[in-house]
Amino acid sequence: MNNINKKIGLAVGLFLSVALLVMCTSTNSSKKETTLSLGWQPPWANQGQIVEVFKNTDVLTRNKIKLDYKPFSYGGPMTEAALAGTLDILFVGDQPAITLVSRDPNWRFVARMVNYRSALIVPPNSKLKTINDLVGKKVATAFGSTTHRDVVRLIRDAGLEKDITLVNIDQAEHAALISKGGTDSWDGIDAVASYDPTIAISLYKNNARILLEWTSPAVVVARKEIVDNKPEELKRFLKAYIEANVIYAKNPANFNKLFSEESRLELPENVYTEMAKMEPNLTAGTNSEVNILIDSTRERIHQINADVALSIGIIKKQINVKDYIDMRAAMEASTETSK
Repeated sequence: MNNINKKIGLAVGLFLSVALLVMCTSTNSSKKETTLSLGWQPPWANQGQIVEVFKNTDVLTRNKIKLDYKPFSYGGPMTEAALAGTLDILFVGDQPAITLVSRDPNWRFVARMVNYRSALIVPPNSKLKTINDLVGKKVATAFGSTTHRDVVRLIRDAGLEKDITLVNIDQAEHAALISKGGTDSWDGIDAVASYDPTIAISLYKNNARILLEWTSPAVVVARKEIVDNKPEELKRFLKAYIEANVIYAKNPANFNKLFSEESRLELPENVYTEMAKMEPNLTAGTNSEVNILIDSTRERIHQINADVALSIGIIKKQINVKDYIDMRAAMEASTETSK
């Protein structure tokens, strides 16, 4: 009987030891920070200021996330890097995101991102007044970007597809081109289709004026593998993203300065304030005021943009944007940060 009791005691002890080991392992795992690679764009406001919050506060640490920052001049090269498997999450305009899922279905739109200004700009003394005046002219833009798609649509809608020459110039080079100055053109370029802060700095320095402007949407994109296999980590990242918007709103001057230093695009505070007005999240007072969900209205906008991209040849096949939207992590992050 004593031997039986001893065996039972050993078995119970072994079970408790294994259970304790599993509990400790689980606890240590939950405390471990997860590293994700983030594609972002130093020449682009307003997402750049959120990255500066990530880099210069403890918002990521509190949410047990580490980021490996991968900078890109605009969304086109970022898409290529994503296709090569070097990125986990992207801060990107909706056209590069649409292009990405059209070429590789293993990506998902996981959150709404910023609204930002795009525009056709011309030299301050240019005689061009409307888009119809661009007949026979050269227009520069970053091919593959959201702004590229939009300007092609505008040109097509005006019936000027065969009358205007588009020139591919990297987004990071727009400001330098414009700063060269010119009465009617910039080094042979009659107009540039670009986005903020390039637009803002060109206007501020009186190097350009706006011919036509519009608002462009952006998204947060993640690999499907992250969405399916690391939902907790993705949720924590999005919680940090929500909190970062509020942190920015409480001290915008600090993060505008940090962004200005990293992007090397210096602007006064009032210009950054004007750009931030385009994105409601950047003035949010509480986490519950930050909206990162892609609702039905936003979804329709992305679908219209995908259809336009197909019609003008930027993507090669029809896509149903709804198939690539996954709001589960964003909804959980929104609920938890609002408590």
